[in-house]
Amino acid sequence: MGVFMRRDTHDQLLTPRIIGIKSDLFGHNDFSPVVLHRRDMVQKKPPFDILQADSRVAYEFETRWAALVREVPYIALASAIDKHAHVEKYKVWQRDPYHYCLECLLQRYVYWLNRHGFVGDVLIESRGKDPDKRLKRAYKHFYVHGLDKLSPSVIQARLTSNELKIAMKAEDVAGHQLADSLAHPVLRYMQSRYDGAQLADGFGQKLVKILLQHRFSRHPQSHEIEGWGLKWLPRKTGA
Repeated sequence: MGVFMRRDTHDQLLTPRIIGIKSDLFGHNDFSPVVLHRRDMVQKKPPFDILQADSRVAYEFETRWAALVREVPYIALASAIDKHAHVEKYKVWQRDPYHYCLECLLQRYVYWLNRHGFVGDVLIESRGKDPDKRLKRAYKHFYVHGLDKLSPSVIQARLTSNELKIAMKAEDVAGHQLADSLAHPVLRYMQSRYDGAQLADGFGQKLVKILLQHRFSRHPQSHEIEGWGLKWLPRKTGA
């Protein structure tokens, strides 16, 4: 799951809104910082146990978070991979699934930047020392060699760094917390759309509906989201 926006939007709009929600509902402050992590929130770990203990707080959080997802100007991208189908389709060529999904997100990000004449940077949330090293190599390969019909010259003109930037969760990056809140609901939606999985209604799917209406990247003329804001892998023949 990826989100991108102007730097001033991130720093002056998204970050203060997230800090406000965390301060008002979970006691966030400079001495006791709170980082929103969907897994901890679902499991109601402190300080998120108040979401289970007080229905009014839970309602206020969902209301304010849905408004944030709808109102902050950003573009959302998501890719997911059926690992079993990937292995079955590519008997010899078997890419790291996470890196493959990342490259698909980067490709669509660069296409968007190029269409609008912008440049941008990439900041990933850390997955650990060794995975981060591999992820940096995958980014470097994309930057140097391109992907499919996207040439290295376009990538290098649109991405401001040839090195992947990585931040720890404790660094409290607002964009990462936004993306983290959306990743699992979007995955469930994609599994239901592309793989026939049963989709349970709830707050997560309310967020997905907002993304489908307002935030997913889409074809500039047809406004199609599939293949632009959502990418299911491995792709089918001709897709």
